[in-house]
Amino acid sequence: MRHILLLFGLLTGLAGALHAQTTLQVATRNIRKTVAWKPGLEVWINCEKAEVEVVPASGASIQISAELSARHPSADSAATDLKAWQFVVSTVGKKIYVRAYIGLKPGDSAPRSSLKAVLKLSVPGNCPVDVSNKFGKAHLEKLNGGVGLHGEFCSFELVQLGGKVDLESRFGNVEGRNLAGPVNMQVKRADIALSGLRNSCHLKSEYGQVTLETTDQTGDVSVVSTKSDITLRAAGPLRHSYYLRNTYGVVSIDQDLPFQYSNPDKNTRQASYKSINSNKLIQVDAQFGRIQLH
Repeated sequence: MRHILLLFGLLTGLAGALHAQTTLQVATRNIRKTVAWKPGLEVWINCEKAEVEVVPASGASIQISAELSARHPSADSAATDLKAWQFVVSTVGKKIYVRAYIGLKPGDSAPRSSLKAVLKLSVPGNCPVDVSNKFGKAHLEKLNGGVGLHGEFCSFELVQLGGKVDLESRFGNVEGRNLAGPVNMQVKRADIALSGLRNSCHLKSEYGQVTLETTDQTGDVSVVSTKSDITLRAAGPLRHSYYLRNTYGVVSIDQDLPFQYSNPDKNTRQASYKSINSNKLIQVDAQFGRIQLH
């Protein structure tokens, strides 16, 4: 027992020493800015390694806060690498640019710290917003202006947006709820989950999962996919016609509706249904995947 207790003490001490060696020191810099806004101006956010949040403002100005940080076991290294962060807010013509990026001078070594930016913006509700982000995430909520979103290894959460949504994402999942404007999304190697759509929706997916919940308020829907699984859920009475086509894949329908099925060739499955209540159409053209209608 004595030897066991001694071994336990040694292991505990070693674990504590390793923990002490890997404790990260954090260096941070906080910035706040206010920018005057008037109708016609747009906000363009360009960043990397960032968490971005955009919400509506109560007034007619844009409030911006940024927390830039560097994490490293060495406090000196964290403080040095923090200086690599560049944060710029400028107005050029009708665009207000907000940029957070890693800027190195010639001869500078690459930062060894874990770098992160947290950006929070409050903008007038009708202000158009464009967000480009790499290796992070973005949350936009309760905005009525159009939004343009571009991401790589960046996830997007969109809630109660009233304007048009244009999105391109690689390796970043997309979740959208209660989107009132037209939606146009192109996503590669990522999943899309949309619900509460109240306008038209056009999706293109490669190597991912698409989950789409439609209601009688949803407009025309088109999905083009390659090696993706498409799940359609109809909430309430069906108000759409359907045209589903899958090549080298499966079409599975749980709805008790008089679908017409056909096989134009040995590799293609088609299913169609004509609604007598509406001219709105849900069209899916898939390859190498599954289409499911619940």
